[in-house]
Amino acid sequence: MRASLKGKMMRSKHFAPLLGMVLHFTWLSNAFASEAEGGHHLNWIDFAYRTVALVIVVGILVKLLRKPVANFLSSRREEIQRLLSELEAKTSEARSEFSRVQVRLASLEEDTRKIVDELIAEGEAERGKIIEAAHREADYIKQQAQIAIEQEIQAARNSLKDEVADLSVAAAHDIIKKKIKAEDQQRLVREFMTKVVEAK
Repeated sequence: MRASLKGKMMRSKHFAPLLGMVLHFTWLSNAFASEAEGGHHLNWIDFAYRTVALVIVVGILVKLLRKPVANFLSSRREEIQRLLSELEAKTSEARSEFSRVQVRLASLEEDTRKIVDELIAEGEAERGKIIEAAHREADYIKQQAQIAIEQEIQAARNSLKDEVADLSVAAAHDIIKKKIKAEDQQRLVREFMTKVVEAK
């Protein structure tokens, strides 16, 4: 880039005199053509004056414009170099920022995957706890139902035993009442009294 800028500057230093000479020779060729058409010969003194005047004007222009043009080109070159260095710095900064963003994006994807995995694991654990609690609750309800059934069965058995006992006593009472005679009653009372006395 610097070499091309230097080449442009060198071309621009020689461009103005070269352009002046080209214009001068163009003017001279026109002058020769007009002289040849008119049949007159070329006035060499006028030609020398004009050439000297052109050289002086070109020299003055070069002298006057050399510093401003050189300063302009130098400042322009410095400005371009500054812009290029800023551009390179910004490009480097953008590349590093892009790298950081890619790293953060990869880290974010990894973190997201970890969070999703953790949430899935927590959900599975919670589901297991809920199922286990439901099994425990079902077992407890079954046990309570079994206890209630056993109590009801026991109560029914006891009630049935009491009823059977009552019926047995009533049936025995009826049988005894029908079959026992007065002397049997007296004998039983005596035996009972004897046992009571012996027990004392």
